[in-house]
Amino acid sequence: MSTDDATSSAIKPVPAPWAVKAEAWWFVTSLGHRTEPGESLPISYFPSKETQLYKASTEQDAFRGGRGSITLIRYTESPIGPFDELAIAPGEFMNPYQKPSHRVTRAYVSTPEALVNGRNNWGLPRELAEFVFTPSLDHPDATEVRVFPATSPTTFSPEACFAALVKPVPWIPSIPASLAVFPRVTLCQPPLEALPDSAMGRLVEIPRWHLMECNEYSGRTKPFRCEGLLAPAEGAPNEDPEVAKKPAKKRMADGVDFPDVEPYSIGVYWKEVSMTIPRAVPLATL
Repeated sequence: MSTDDATSSAIKPVPAPWAVKAEAWWFVTSLGHRTEPGESLPISYFPSKETQLYKASTEQDAFRGGRGSITLIRYTESPIGPFDELAIAPGEFMNPYQKPSHRVTRAYVSTPEALVNGRNNWGLPRELAEFVFTPSLDHPDATEVRVFPATSPTTFSPEACFAALVKPVPWIPSIPASLAVFPRVTLCQPPLEALPDSAMGRLVEIPRWHLMECNEYSGRTKPFRCEGLLAPAEGAPNEDPEVAKKPAKKRMADGVDFPDVEPYSIGVYWKEVSMTIPRAVPLATL
């Protein structure tokens, strides 16, 4: 057994449900997007080796649009200790079992334990990454966050796939909030591949679909502003002289290891959140 295999197989499974505490940022990417016939998503929305997830999410009319979001979560307490997570759920998708449901198509976490348990418990396509949070030197009370994908269990890319400045809105106080009063959000996650050559070494196949309802959030929340920190994408010169005078807008993601989507400039910041991540229901293998 290789060192990578030993690292992955030595991780102790911790079954759901999990009671956790965290700090979280919700970036809204769409509120009611209506898809065009045949509309699909770029490959950057998916881990490169998860072919079943990609096929189930990009087949004809699988993507149904609706509300999309990016979540950035710093778990301060969990059954496996603290860890960070970045995930995107672009909207609803068709699935074999019920009406269209939301789906996490790409996610990064900061520890091997979170990666393996996320796959086993909920069918989440998690990948390993390094998360760096630093106070901004240019904006008081703001934080810069950068996420660096793993290239092996112990090394990470020198280039961030996601980089954002998050700034709380200072004149609005945080207020108590709960998702219990909102309609339930249901995740329906497709099967995942066995990955013998991933950055985490060997990862076992997750052969079943997983269904999970997510609304056990409660805590204190307030708005925040966000902007990208990555260099603008290179493109053809703009022929409009007025537009050409303006500096190109920085991106939040690289469009390769994380989708280059531009969220709304205002998001929801959960200063303190307690939540229960429920047990997912494994569905029949197709």
